[in-house]
Amino acid sequence: MQMNPAEQRHLDKRRAGWALNWPMAAAAVAMVLVVLLLFYLETAASMAAIWWRSETFAHGMLIFPISSYMIWTRRQQLQQLQPSPRPLAALFILLLSGGWLLARIADVLFAEQLLLVAMVPIVVWGLLGERVVRMLAFPLAYLFFAVPFGEALIPPLQDFTAAFAVKSLQISGIPVYWEGRYISIPSGDFLVAEACSGLRYLIASVALGTLYAYLTYSSYWRRAAFIAASVIVPIIANGIRAYAIIMLAHLSNMELATGVDHIIYGWVFFGVVMLLLFWLGSFWREDERPGSKASLSRQFGLMPAQQAPRTKKLGITAMMVIFVAGAGPASGIWFKGQTLEADCLIAMPKGRPAWSGPSVPTSIWEPDYFQADQIVRRLYSLPDDSAVQILIIYYQQEHQGAELISSQNRLYDDQLWRRMEENRRSLPLGDDYLQVHETVMRSSDMLRVIWHWYDIAGRRTASSITAKFLEAWAHLTKQPSGSTLIAVAADSGKPEQARALLLKFLNEMPAVSTSGAMLACQSVSERT
Repeated sequence: MQMNPAEQRHLDKRRAGWALNWPMAAAAVAMVLVVLLLFYLETAASMAAIWWRSETFAHGMLIFPISSYMIWTRRQQLQQLQPSPRPLAALFILLLSGGWLLARIADVLFAEQLLLVAMVPIVVWGLLGERVVRMLAFPLAYLFFAVPFGEALIPPLQDFTAAFAVKSLQISGIPVYWEGRYISIPSGDFLVAEACSGLRYLIASVALGTLYAYLTYSSYWRRAAFIAASVIVPIIANGIRAYAIIMLAHLSNMELATGVDHIIYGWVFFGVVMLLLFWLGSFWREDERPGSKASLSRQFGLMPAQQAPRTKKLGITAMMVIFVAGAGPASGIWFKGQTLEADCLIAMPKGRPAWSGPSVPTSIWEPDYFQADQIVRRLYSLPDDSAVQILIIYYQQEHQGAELISSQNRLYDDQLWRRMEENRRSLPLGDDYLQVHETVMRSSDMLRVIWHWYDIAGRRTASSITAKFLEAWAHLTKQPSGSTLIAVAADSGKPEQARALLLKFLNEMPAVSTSGAMLACQSVSERT
């Protein structure tokens, strides 16, 4: 079918606009993203390192290629849109760069990575405009799956898996003794370890399920329903997997599914579950695919470009974005180069009024905090031989990999202790209240209750998130006290007895709960 002269001129004008605008705009986006990568190379490298070493987050290596491919499939539709730079994007990049700086100062690696990835869609919006971003909304949003996240879900997933397995065993008529994440049946003992939490299956399921939902459905409610199913199904399936492994071990007299093979069974089981989920989802698929020319034309009103190329505006916007993007890393180098102008030592208080000590305890505890500047554990006793232990862990100058609050640190050795429960408590101490994180754990011959909190920048908190913000504030205001974890523990036959003893100790030894009271700091100038 031949075009009439008016249509041909219209098409030629559109092609000319594309030829003048898109190659230059694409080059500008590529240049800015490369500069971002160089500015934030250490953060980007930390993501890649996690993808490489962790099976849980190995899917991150595929996210950028998948997103790039989805963008490439839209190239013909993108030609119908005029790149329209938005200099306002520089302000948002500046805010993200400032957030990255705070995360850098507080050593919150996840926040650094999240904010870096968030800069990518802002760069695209700033250089190409909102209509392009709307068309590429899903490929750009899908990039966030590249950020390694979800480790905070491991404990609740472990608890759910243990509870699900125990209930299933009880329904099956098998006697069960359940303590925390430890499950005992007549044929053997089982531990729902971190690797058994199902996090790796959950994250992989959500990443695949989100992609499947976008490619298979066009209505938002069907996409949302399938994504919700990709969250719920692997959690329940992991509970079934744990139950099946215990039953297989029980029925085989502990010969099967007790070693590495149960991990293999897990992946096979997960693959079957995902195939079943996708198969069921295919019954509700919609004929019109997202990203098709018809759907994109209707959604974005694709029309040929009518305005003249804005090369100057594009270049100015790119330079503005690059300039403000470098503010965070440049400031981070300066802040990280600052050293505290004081040396601090832990000073344990003397026992009062009936408490004797401090003395060196002989019982096991075995906390594991990497590269802590000081770790001190002492014992305070009453005349009736009841006793309370204090553990002080102190970091004066933190850096990535050596920090008080990290998922790699352990308050106790989980090879020696079984965690029974964890919760938050608010303790009345005179006219004040102290928020603590409580851990109840058991070894082979004792039960121990631990209360711990953080003392940072003159404030106490039991929240690790709040503590991270306090650390960032302390760095910004150059407060010299560092970061401290304080823990008190009591051994008893019942948790209630241990709690009563700990509360008595804190009320009669106020120095323990007073912010900064157990640190003796001396400025460098005074020392010299």
